[in-house]
Amino acid sequence: MATGKSTVGRLVAERTGRPFVDLDARLEARLGTNIPAFFAARGEAAFRAEERAELERVLANPGADAAPVVALGGGALLARDLRLRALDSAVVLTLQASPTEIAKRVGSRSGRPLLDAPDPAGRALELLGQRATAYAEAHATLATDGRSPSQIADAAVVEWRRDAIAVAAGEHSYVVEVGRDLLPRLSELTAGASLPILVSDRNVEPLHGPSARTALGAPARTLAELVLTPGEREKHLGSIEAVLRAALAAGADRKSMFVGLGGGVVTDMTGFAAATYMRGVAWVGVPTTLLAMVDASVGGKTGVDLELAKNAVGAFWQPKGVLCDAALEATEPARGYTSALAEVVKTAIIGDPELFTLLEAEQTAVRARSPELVAEMVRRSVRVKARIVGLDERETGLRALLNLGHTLGHALESHAGFERLTHGEAVSLGLIAALRVGEALGRTPAALTERVQALLTAAGLPTDLAREPLHEAAELVTLDKKRAGSRVRFVVARELGRVETVELEVGKLKSLAQSLR
Repeated sequence: MATGKSTVGRLVAERTGRPFVDLDARLEARLGTNIPAFFAARGEAAFRAEERAELERVLANPGADAAPVVALGGGALLARDLRLRALDSAVVLTLQASPTEIAKRVGSRSGRPLLDAPDPAGRALELLGQRATAYAEAHATLATDGRSPSQIADAAVVEWRRDAIAVAAGEHSYVVEVGRDLLPRLSELTAGASLPILVSDRNVEPLHGPSARTALGAPARTLAELVLTPGEREKHLGSIEAVLRAALAAGADRKSMFVGLGGGVVTDMTGFAAATYMRGVAWVGVPTTLLAMVDASVGGKTGVDLELAKNAVGAFWQPKGVLCDAALEATEPARGYTSALAEVVKTAIIGDPELFTLLEAEQTAVRARSPELVAEMVRRSVRVKARIVGLDERETGLRALLNLGHTLGHALESHAGFERLTHGEAVSLGLIAALRVGEALGRTPAALTERVQALLTAAGLPTDLAREPLHEAAELVTLDKKRAGSRVRFVVARELGRVETVELEVGKLKSLAQSLR
């Protein structure tokens, strides 16, 4: 409200060579009256319906040559479903001003129906409080107090060119940046931290630790660091205690910030340590493996294993930001990269049929780790997961779909003692098992199973269930976090891009799993 969106929008359009759309102006032209008059005659609910319809037209038809820069009214994205759609298809920026500054700009007779009040600053404060969650769900928030429209437009162009992926989580929303040479961004993400705490492992630290420390400001800036033993077997509460003790010994306070540099084990543990230290401090994820980029980077699931129960202890704790630097992935061992392709295939089945087709068509480039293709796989996978997490942050329903292949995959991984099979290899086998269970239930077409198996095999992943101890591993289904009493939510695939959950008795799932070959 009164933050200069139209003025800044025009400047951004000029700088980027794009058309400009003022949504309020388009509305007034279509309605044949100005907004205050429409408000007075029809009320806010009618106005919001017209505003929504106009914005939906813009999102559905962005233009053949160049999508426009759109200036929205302050309430245009209050409806969360529309906001999530905008976040998925555009770069959404919130311009912010203080209530006092807003009152100063609009004056006592603003012509703005929601700000016409005896105390404009008080009314602005009230509206900002009501809309805080909506305004926080954006790719970036740009302060406008004391800045010229030109300066704000420059900052907006920087955010647009960054082309990050927004993860909508209310006031804990953040973005995942995908690209190359992103480590220097750590200096911006940790700028307000009293003490950065770098967590890595012995495999990753020698490769990327020096660059991360430089980005964090060492040696001029004091840092704390802990290098962990690598591997899933080290993902336990004892490792979390080591991280917390290192932070405490370094004098970390509530304004400190953890930085997880490594694979999914490191980032899961870093996030969990951040969630528990001083009852919660900020953290940043810097995944260095394909699996961590496409899976662990989104959604704020943090935690550790408890004996054979995978990820049984943890917390939902969103990071401040995530940097998926494709250049770091190039140092990942071949087995880790190949294993992670199972998660990419899983994500494609769930929500991106075009990605599945791309993987089929570009198998040589996939195996060769083409940097452009790796970045595309990461970006597409992150977008699918961000879309689902935005609708279900705490896995109360829809987010469970992301567990396709994981119920039996985790069981196989646990049975193998987290050593014989990597997580991705277990997921590959779990996908085949889930598809065949779906066939047995009459929900999954056999042709889909065959197509997925062919793609996983071409990627170099295991798919032969006859070679696996499914009978014994199925007993571990009782440790699955999705189990409720004697039933478990199991994910099955109907077709590419269409998956669903079914409630199965644990005994029936065990019986089905043990009969698979």
